[in-house]
Amino acid sequence: MHQRPLTAPLVLIVAATAFVGLSALQASGQSADGHAGHHPDAMPAPSMSAPASPAAPPGNPPTGVPGSPSAMPGMPSQGGAMGGMMGGMGEMMGGSPQKEFYPSLMDLPTLSPEQRHTIEAQARARISAGTDEIAIAGNALRHANASGDAAGAEQAARRLRDGLNQVDSGTAALRALMEGKSPSQIAQDWFKGQLNLSTAMPVHASEGPFGLSWLHVMTMGLGSAFAIAMLAIYFARMRRANALVDRLSSVTLAPMIPATPPSAATTAPQPSLPGAAPAAVVTSPAATPSGSLTAAAGPVPTGTLGRPGLWKGQLRVAAIFDETPNVKTFRLRSPQGGPIPFTFVPGHFLTYSAQIDGKLVRRSYTIASSAAQTAYVETTIKREEQGLLSRYMHDNVAVGDLVDVMGPSGVFTFSGTEAESVVLIGGGVGITPLMAAIRYLNDIAWPGEIFLVYGARSTADFIFRDELEHLQRRHPNLHVIATMARAAGTSWMGPEGPITKELLAQAVPEIAKRRVHLCGPPGMMEAMKKLLAELGVPGDQIKTEAFGPAKGAVPPPGVTVTEPIQLQPDGSAGPAAALPAAIGPATASIRFAKSNKVVPLPPDQSVLEVAEAADVPIDYSCRVGTCGICKTRLLEGQVTMEVEEALTPEDKAQNIILACQAKSIGNLVVDA
Repeated sequence: MHQRPLTAPLVLIVAATAFVGLSALQASGQSADGHAGHHPDAMPAPSMSAPASPAAPPGNPPTGVPGSPSAMPGMPSQGGAMGGMMGGMGEMMGGSPQKEFYPSLMDLPTLSPEQRHTIEAQARARISAGTDEIAIAGNALRHANASGDAAGAEQAARRLRDGLNQVDSGTAALRALMEGKSPSQIAQDWFKGQLNLSTAMPVHASEGPFGLSWLHVMTMGLGSAFAIAMLAIYFARMRRANALVDRLSSVTLAPMIPATPPSAATTAPQPSLPGAAPAAVVTSPAATPSGSLTAAAGPVPTGTLGRPGLWKGQLRVAAIFDETPNVKTFRLRSPQGGPIPFTFVPGHFLTYSAQIDGKLVRRSYTIASSAAQTAYVETTIKREEQGLLSRYMHDNVAVGDLVDVMGPSGVFTFSGTEAESVVLIGGGVGITPLMAAIRYLNDIAWPGEIFLVYGARSTADFIFRDELEHLQRRHPNLHVIATMARAAGTSWMGPEGPITKELLAQAVPEIAKRRVHLCGPPGMMEAMKKLLAELGVPGDQIKTEAFGPAKGAVPPPGVTVTEPIQLQPDGSAGPAAALPAAIGPATASIRFAKSNKVVPLPPDQSVLEVAEAADVPIDYSCRVGTCGICKTRLLEGQVTMEVEEALTPEDKAQNIILACQAKSIGNLVVDA
């Protein structure tokens, strides 16, 4: 079992935590030195030095303003913070370039009264010098404007700004001194004023643990709590995911019973077929499944998977559509909403079951909806006069009803990966699996060519006609050719009569190179296989599925239900005419070992038909030999089967037969 790696989420969370911690540590260092890192010496600031006046040389201070540290008695002349301040004062008053006035205040300790008096004197001198500069620059500006001297006006404006800066810095220093602030507070107030920040903000936040401010402590706490919460959520999700994987992986599929010789089969109990109705639900003896090779842990409850891919349960009828006067489409959805509880491919069928007249009746119908549509599944059912379940569905089932279904099953499938193009030939209601393929291939934008050749009795029996016309207009790779057996008195402008060799050759170019799916009544399919062989289509490129009446077993292609099947001298199956004409009543018998019943075995009836008449439980679904639900072990005797698609070589080696196809003229013993 693989687990999702923890690396990426952990790296993100650790990185976020480290970022918060490092930022807090950096902030701690800044708090410890009084935020000195926020105001480095090289930080650009508006110049506090007094501009040169016209009356004084550029390197000398204005008249009446002390210009050197020696002019300020009581101030240290070198070293320490006060020496830095005096250097800043000297540069402010026009001395040699040193540290600016306000940055130098950041390094000063608390001032003594004498030092505060000296700073106040220099601040007033700065205000006086700035006022003189403003007056001189104002006169120069007026003269420049009067004479039209733009350059002179620009220079005068610059001097005005310098004078205003001097006055502003001096008044700010006086105000700070009057309020009794420390030198660093004086400098910080000036910087805040330059940045338009409120001076009411506290200069230093109160310190918390480890010398950190409470803001940093709260930030670190919130970041750590968030990281811990994210880790807890992540590990909780991983624990739930691992538990789900363990639970799913612990579900074991039904094991196969080891092959046993026929002699031992009579003593070994045979398990029931997965996917069949549980014994507590079945009220009819014919509904109890048996005779399966596949073992199950117990009865399969309704709404569960009976074996890989096979689901059994109830679906709700969401809608019913009238396709033709005797054909309806039933749309089924999950009773709980959401997607249908199984997946399928085009060509699969569902098996309906219902209690009708005291007996459990099952019948298979091909899924007609697209496999790309997961919200619902549709089956299109023709009402047969002799069909118990088809009449029940048409006459009794309404929107909102729950129906019992099992599936999906079948091998008559095409998903687009089997060939680059496909030819779909159908007749009557046999169009349903072909329509499922057309809808699906168009939904997935399959690029291959799709040829549909369809035959119906009349335009009134043309199933899905409107939808096919719409799809053909929207998808240029879909080619539909339909022929009506009876089109007189209608507006049909297409071909008439049965599907012919000429129609196939004209409708499908290079048909011999294409895969062919054939579905319809047995007689129609037998005729189509002969035509395809004449057109050069190899037999292994032709896939078939028979449709027929719901009563009894559906006969394989080319064989009618009234024509008895008997063994030829060479062991093959053939019509009764090849043997003596008078067969007489059935002389063979079949013994059902589990049920302990012995009944006559007519040569024209399958093992499944005889079992149903004798109330012997043999489960079934498709009745045409393709699904394998009716697999039964043959203990004695020999049978012939027209269709054996559902049997594997291992099945044949173990004497497994398909009850719906098996017939014989000799005595049989089956494990049922």
